[in-house]
Amino acid sequence: MTFVESIKTCLAKKFFSFQGRASRSEYWWFTLFNFVAGLILNFIPVVGNILSFVLLFPAWAVAVRRCHDLNKTGWLILLPSTLLILGIIILVCGMAGSEGLLWSGSILLILGSIAGLALTIYFIFPGTQGPNKYGDGPYVYTDANANQQ
Repeated sequence: MTFVESIKTCLAKKFFSFQGRASRSEYWWFTLFNFVAGLILNFIPVVGNILSFVLLFPAWAVAVRRCHDLNKTGWLILLPSTLLILGIIILVCGMAGSEGLLWSGSILLILGSIAGLALTIYFIFPGTQGPNKYGDGPYVYTDANANQQ
């Protein structure tokens, strides 16, 4: 899957789709698009924040589908997401003057970052060949394309 195909798939065809599987190329091309879009959108205050929030949904969807391609449940992405969100909330509450909350929020942020990094590394591995419990493979393996995905 090419860069443009990945963006079309994630934004037009499967924006809210948590069903099925996503190839490595679909996931990584869309992750690159998300990263570049985030850099550019940082320079546009209100619109940038809204668009960044909107891009979270297809990013979560493609991550869930990537988990499915690895024959794992999509609920795996909740661990880093939950730890990071709770860490931010507790850290902000701790800024009111509670040193204990600052430490707790910081620890949750660190744990969420480690879990997110571990999941990202896991997404590097190839998916299961052929059908698995989440559906047919996102691509057909042949000798010619086995190393391209």
